[in-house]
Amino acid sequence: MRATGSLALLGLLFASCGGGAAHDGPIVLITFDSLRADVVGGLGGERGLTPHLDALLRQSDWAGRAIAPSSSGVPAMASLFTGLRPWQHQVLHDETSLSPALFTLPEALAARGYETRGFTGEPSYAKQGGYEQGFDLLGDLGKGAEAAAALEKLDGDRQFVWIHIPEPQAPYIRRPKFVSRVNTGRLDLPFRILPNQLAPYFDPEVPLPPGKRRRFWTMYRFNVAWADERLGRLLAALRASGQWDRTLLAVTSTHGEEFGEKGQILNGGNLGRQLLEVPFAVKLPADLDRRIAVPRNRRVAAARLWATLVEAAGAEVPPAVAPSLFRPATEAVLSELYLTNGTNRFSLVQGNDQLLWESSFAPPEPEYYRARLAMMSRGNAEIARAELSEPPGAIFGRLLAGFLATPPLSGRGAPRLTLERWDEWGSRPVADPRRTAELAALLTRIWNRFQPAELPPGEEAREWYTADPP
Repeated sequence: MRATGSLALLGLLFASCGGGAAHDGPIVLITFDSLRADVVGGLGGERGLTPHLDALLRQSDWAGRAIAPSSSGVPAMASLFTGLRPWQHQVLHDETSLSPALFTLPEALAARGYETRGFTGEPSYAKQGGYEQGFDLLGDLGKGAEAAAALEKLDGDRQFVWIHIPEPQAPYIRRPKFVSRVNTGRLDLPFRILPNQLAPYFDPEVPLPPGKRRRFWTMYRFNVAWADERLGRLLAALRASGQWDRTLLAVTSTHGEEFGEKGQILNGGNLGRQLLEVPFAVKLPADLDRRIAVPRNRRVAAARLWATLVEAAGAEVPPAVAPSLFRPATEAVLSELYLTNGTNRFSLVQGNDQLLWESSFAPPEPEYYRARLAMMSRGNAEIARAELSEPPGAIFGRLLAGFLATPPLSGRGAPRLTLERWDEWGSRPVADPRRTAELAALLTRIWNRFQPAELPPGEEAREWYTADPP
């Protein structure tokens, strides 16, 4: 059975919102891919690297750090578009797409009379991923000229525009224009670093040499500067429309990026801080009579974006959806990551404490990371395919069988629990059994809320997955 069945539609009957007059002007959402919070100058990162985002953070009604729903892009974006947690919306890995039963952000705004347009630079967030739902037009971002033109033509009516900037995710490109912004440390840098050059270090057993880490990190920051430049062009177009003061604007990222902090690289391998903590900014229309109820120094769930935009437009939101920023919710933030090497992973962040919960659904596969590498198109993939003792499909098939037969949270036996404390330098493990038990109980209550009894996904969920995920 599909584990959450009709949850996506629970309570999704709209009525006029009792929180004040509805916003009937433009709503603009801009998302990044793989932009971690600690690289943003306005959030304590490298000064001068992200001037456009820094300026927006200063001008926004709420700006700070949010916690991504997942460290994997496809589940995380699905949560931004539905307000639901990954297990609720069931978009659990890169080969799943938004179900037509889900009520997406553009559908919710269209129900309030909004014209909806989207521009995406990522195929997973296009028609093939189910993202056309609710859009009058969903096109390719390309160089961004058409998206900028759409912003410049906003006329103050009910218009929703979503723009997804695919950077700073790999490939990382050294653009000479940004040499003045990026402290290169006199490194000899290539022009480009491709994903398959990074992928071998996704395996925790393959150490990332310090020299390569510095090069990868520096090249990533070139991409950060480019992503910020693209944002600046879009914000300039929005200002040129004359609708800046009348527009509700939100900016965030799907997740962050790792460079060895938890022994891996890229994203989707674990739920460490560098992967979950992202920038988040909301600029309200000048004439909106509602105010954000969350202090700026408090981390929020990025999934609260959905309810914030929908509630501002004058609609009620269902209880199963993460609450809007207009409500003073103080609950801890849950993140989820499914179908790793025999494990499902969960994170609960409350204040500066993070509980990492790892449950097992199958024995780990010794060749799992090599099989992942073999699924890539070239380079290291050819070497990995030659070294595998069996086809990748056999490895992934065994993991899938275990996943389908096992309750996702409780797993097979006691979960592995780790408590970490966040500070200005990152995170560190701490030994505090009482706090660990307290957060574990809270995580269980939050995960079970709005969900039926915990059951294995079952054979009917097999259609959602492939035997050979990338």
